[in-house]
Amino acid sequence: MSLLLISAPEIEDTQNSVKQLDQAIDVVLGGIRWKVMLFPEGLNRKLLNTLYNTLMAYISWHSKILVIRFDVSLYDSLPNNNTISKLRSYILKHLKSHYNSKAEFGWVREQNRYDDKCHYHCFVLLNGQKAKSSYVTFDLAKKARELIIDINIHFPENCTYMILPNTLSSIQAALYRLSYLVKNVTKENNPAFAKGHYFGRIKHKA
Repeated sequence: MSLLLISAPEIEDTQNSVKQLDQAIDVVLGGIRWKVMLFPEGLNRKLLNTLYNTLMAYISWHSKILVIRFDVSLYDSLPNNNTISKLRSYILKHLKSHYNSKAEFGWVREQNRYDDKCHYHCFVLLNGQKAKSSYVTFDLAKKARELIIDINIHFPENCTYMILPNTLSSIQAALYRLSYLVKNVTKENNPAFAKGHYFGRIKHKA
């Protein structure tokens, strides 16, 4: 068991993030033109739509959203997603208890043709009125490694984004970073009967 963590994850500056969208393509989602990451092998548009709908549904419930990106890798890859499901349940249970607010946890599974081990790209969505940084999620990840065997968890630099009320640029910054999850490459070797992603079941606020 091991955990790869940066020492002090900071909230990404929205304006600087938007300025760095040089490797991007334009897509229309929800009637709005957004920039997402550009991949030589393309992206999965259906998966992008699902990701976008999850993000916008969560935004409909909260005026501020804290978005946290991290990665999970396994030493032994099983033809199922039981390990990531255990991690998801553990983190969501304790986030809800800590913040007294519903959180969301999404993931995509990847396993390329040259590697027999799979990994997951993940994100957590939190009520930004209550969650101001990724430290609680960071701490839960450290505790999870003691309970769930055979996992690595990595929080990359600039892994945290705050979506602000009525500020499209803050949504753009988070969406651009999350769009990495919908790339086509490295998903080609996923087991046929294992789900390739899970973004939760949150619905738009009526």
